[in-house]
Amino acid sequence: MPRLKNISPLGALDVPLLRRVIEADEIVDVTEDQARVLLLQPDNYQPTDKAAKTLAADLTAQQDDDGAESHDGDNEDAGDQASGEGEGEDQ
Repeated sequence: MPRLKNISPLGALDVPLLRRVIEADEIVDVTEDQARVLLLQPDNYQPTDKAAKTLAADLTAQQDDDGAESHDGDNEDAGDQASGEGEGEDQ
């Protein structure tokens, strides 16, 4: 079972996923599924055992792969200026 430490700069965190408050610097046991969600917040949670560190490394690798493969088609021609032809003119 993965173990995570609350390293949040805010101190104690109310974590609905766990249905409890995790105190500052507290280490908690979580399920693998819970760890996968919480480790997406590296500024708040730190893996403290081998299971959690392995999950964190896997998530980082997945994010790196997703970032390299993803394509945002919405910005394809963002650098091109519109000609403005026909705008505001009655034809």
